[in-house]
Amino acid sequence: MTQETTTPYEPDAAPRAVLDEGRAPVTRGWTGRYALASTGMWLAFLTPAQVQLARQAELFAPDGKEALLGLATGVGAAVTAVAVPAFGAVSDRTRSRYGRRRPWVALGSVLAAAGLALLAGATGSVSMILGWVVAQLGLSAVQAGLVATIPDRVPRPQLGTVAGWAGMTQMLGALLGTLLVNKLVPGLVAGYAMCAVIAVVAVVPFLAGHKEEDTRPKSTGPAETGPSPLGVASAPARKGSRRTAVSGDLAWAWASRFLVVLGFALITQYLLYYLTDALRVEDPQQAMLTTTGVTVLCAMAAALVTGRLSDRLGRRRVFVAAGGASMGLGALGLALVPSWPVAVLAAVAVGIGFGTFLAVDLAVISSVLPSAADTGRDLGIFAIATAAPQVLAPALAVPVLAASGYGGLYLLTAAVSAVGGALVLRVRSVR
Repeated sequence: MTQETTTPYEPDAAPRAVLDEGRAPVTRGWTGRYALASTGMWLAFLTPAQVQLARQAELFAPDGKEALLGLATGVGAAVTAVAVPAFGAVSDRTRSRYGRRRPWVALGSVLAAAGLALLAGATGSVSMILGWVVAQLGLSAVQAGLVATIPDRVPRPQLGTVAGWAGMTQMLGALLGTLLVNKLVPGLVAGYAMCAVIAVVAVVPFLAGHKEEDTRPKSTGPAETGPSPLGVASAPARKGSRRTAVSGDLAWAWASRFLVVLGFALITQYLLYYLTDALRVEDPQQAMLTTTGVTVLCAMAAALVTGRLSDRLGRRRVFVAAGGASMGLGALGLALVPSWPVAVLAAVAVGIGFGTFLAVDLAVISSVLPSAADTGRDLGIFAIATAAPQVLAPALAVPVLAASGYGGLYLLTAAVSAVGGALVLRVRSVR
């Protein structure tokens, strides 16, 4: 008599190229729902970070607003750097009837809304920082779940297209959030409330339309021997060699993302001061809005076009390298020819470069992940490469500005961006 045993669900650790075989293409509807959820997440994250926290810091500490804002954003970046990998690792091992990722996207959006509500009701600097930490925890869970869904669900021939939409949503969220709190809902409390509503509502269509495998323990018969269901024969020596190669590719991809994001942070964080002190434009705020708008629109267009093009050509690395080079060219123009027309052209180059990078770099990362078992954890580690540069940029910029001014800062930025893009050429397992 055969005795059944209960075994836990385990994601297959086979190479991802094997897992892609037989995987159905995603539809336009799936991609649209994913883009909506991702846009809502980025809007809820970037709008407070770019606008509302600064207003709140000025309200609570008029004479120390810079220090309070720096503390809040620094603590938030640290929380993100730890929380995204942690939530990713936990989601890898989640056992539920709704799958591994959907529960964390749902719970994270509710927690993010709660944190934004705390920010809306903050009465001082402590409650402001606490609200931002809670919001960051929730948004980290959403980010971990959404990003891991791409390699979970999207076959390789579509990675560039879907990653292009995902990259576009970051810039779209920033643009829509800025318009939201500056034009449509200018009040601080109302702006936070609207962000909270969007954080929840935006993920609902995705959660309803994206179906995952039930990951609860299942009853199985006696253990079978022989080849794995995917036909992957065990070869310890070759597995060890492959793991070494994959680890190297992951390291190069991580370093590439870190440097390119650092370059973008150096360009954008000090652009207002550059326009004010170096170019001496008549209306720095309007000039900042113009250059930001140009950068965002160019980035969105580039992400959609280059992501799809990388799928058609079957090549990824050249686009990532070109993205870093384009950002470097824009920074070089700011350093060598400080004038308003060049600043606008630089915004175009930086936007095209960063949009290209955002789209295709995610496709590269998704292609080099070692197995489906730890997708969330591995992708979460790349969140550190995105969050850490936001903290490092001011520490690096201040002494450079003191020693060589904006020319020196943007020369350094050009080098960092170009080298960051070029490092992806060291990733050997991706064309």
